[in-house]
Amino acid sequence: MKRFIACIALAALCVAAGCSYENTATVTIDTGIRQQAQLNWFDRVIALLSFSQPLQADPVPELPHSITQITLFIKAPDMEAIAQDIPLDSGKITLEVPAGSQRTFEIVAYTNYDLNSDGSFHDRYYGGMTTVDLAPGQEVNLNIEMGELPVNFYFNINASEYILQSIQFDNLVYNIRAVKIYDTNKNLLHTIIVSESMIGFVYGQTVITLNKVLPRGDYYASAVNDYGEGELYQFWL
Repeated sequence: MKRFIACIALAALCVAAGCSYENTATVTIDTGIRQQAQLNWFDRVIALLSFSQPLQADPVPELPHSITQITLFIKAPDMEAIAQDIPLDSGKITLEVPAGSQRTFEIVAYTNYDLNSDGSFHDRYYGGMTTVDLAPGQEVNLNIEMGELPVNFYFNINASEYILQSIQFDNLVYNIRAVKIYDTNKNLLHTIIVSESMIGFVYGQTVITLNKVLPRGDYYASAVNDYGEGELYQFWL
């Protein structure tokens, strides 16, 4: 009887302390992106005097464009995908994630600057990603390195033979890892892994040779670097 009462007390204590669910892990991510202008003078003084240093992503440089939304995507083969917006005032989130292996966390920060020059004003601009294993009941401060996502490229196309010959950036880009091709409904069709032999630099521009034959139609493509997938751009064959 005493053992039974002790088990009940222990369970109640666990609930009161906010213990993680048996099959989940508690993950905290601090992106380092915040709307500092929203802090009042008292908050700034407290921040200066505070000795606490929360674990967060690598320091975010001064970004040339304002961030209007930050979204966290979590996916794995054996779990339902999660998409959760991160508050702009704190840039931080804590959530329960199903425990298991190969949990991929991707952060995307969007800007209202028209990077595509198409009037969308909602571009995937800044991000980071990592893949980790999570044990049941584990509490994790996840550090995700972040950087600019690949944007502003255009297409070189052989329309008569329906070949996407290459994509081209107006600047030097060194860390493109893949190019993704989607159909007109933005369903993924192909992921092309980019090797060093496919990358060329011409007059300060970066050209990635693909020579991908596709059926006639409308498509979207994106480039992927070490920080994640950039904005989708439309092309026609």
